[in-house]
Amino acid sequence: MEYEKLDNSNLWDKTYHLLKESIIRRQFAPNHKISIPEISEKLGISRTPIRDALNRLEKDGLVVTISKIGTFVKGIDHQTALEITDSRMMLEYWSLRHALRDQESLLLEGISKLDMILQQAEANISQLSLDEYLKRDYNFAFHLELVQMGNNRTNTEIYTNLMNYRHILFNTHVVSFEMITQANKEHEGIVAALKKRDEADILQRIEDHLQASKAVLLEKIKHHGDMI
Repeated sequence: MEYEKLDNSNLWDKTYHLLKESIIRRQFAPNHKISIPEISEKLGISRTPIRDALNRLEKDGLVVTISKIGTFVKGIDHQTALEITDSRMMLEYWSLRHALRDQESLLLEGISKLDMILQQAEANISQLSLDEYLKRDYNFAFHLELVQMGNNRTNTEIYTNLMNYRHILFNTHVVSFEMITQANKEHEGIVAALKKRDEADILQRIEDHLQASKAVLLEKIKHHGDMI
């Protein structure tokens, strides 16, 4: 893979974003071993910002380091998909339960933001190409707002890192307009239940929504040779 040499301004951030982009676009394949000396030579930089970038990418869940062996691109397989879904469900459940019981002002603010996200998504779904629509990241914005209603910064950070896998889905042609349309309908149902303060209905709708998403993801993983 060829890279343009990086200049020294904001070098560490540039290195991180360049490697992240290469990984999520699958220019580095799953399980690819990342060579720090090779990248250092191609970018014309020292190894230190590359090591820092890989540490950040490991926190993002995009690479994994095996002691004395190296750093590898993390693929999404069947087990990873199950774990991601379970973790998302736990974080969204906790956040909304907390908001319903103790954070009425945050709940009202969150519902208003969710309505706005849905309106923007609806307005643009027929106007934009799939790539341009996905760049707006409405699905992530919707689910992140659900977590932010819980008013817990650690949970929000965990959820943000957990959702990095979505970029890989975008760039491996897993997502379609049909999937987006169905997801948006399910989002509307979640918001309707939130407005009624119906905790059981809210949690059931979230579970149904994430389980449906998981089923599609597992099918796509199988179609791509059991890993994306």
